[in-house]
Amino acid sequence: MQEAYDKPLTESEARSLTVRDIMSYPVVTASEKTSIREIAKLMKKHSIDAIVITDKTAAPAGIITEGDIVRRLVSTKRNLWFVKAGHVMSRPLITVSRDMTLEAAARFMAEKKVKKLCVVDANRKLLGMITTEDITKNAGYLINVLEEVIHTGYYMGLL
Repeated sequence: MQEAYDKPLTESEARSLTVRDIMSYPVVTASEKTSIREIAKLMKKHSIDAIVITDKTAAPAGIITEGDIVRRLVSTKRNLWFVKAGHVMSRPLITVSRDMTLEAAARFMAEKKVKKLCVVDANRKLLGMITTEDITKNAGYLINVLEEVIHTGYYMGLL
């Protein structure tokens, strides 16, 4: 699991919202043995575009997004009846602390080139998830940076 934890906060960051303030929870999860067909049904049922995959101990191990399904399965014409989540999930799971500021989370997303971050506690228990959409809804001054990352996949260090 890749993780990011906070450095000491600057004065402006101390007034900022944190990941805890905007994260979505509970997070929909599935096991590594869940079929991709079931993953797709869960996404439809909950109107979401990502499912966190857990290992045998129920710890978060990876994530499957709609994009993963399209890129890794549909575009390769693999049979969706037999593919399991553990074969398709993106890993390592990229996680952050619930006390991280939105600015730091946006920087981390840009550095890792991801649109979703899982929020975990010190024991690696899954607490929630944040997305680029969550950040843009809650921190207008980060919109330009996130739009740049989303559209170009490149981070120019504007923060």
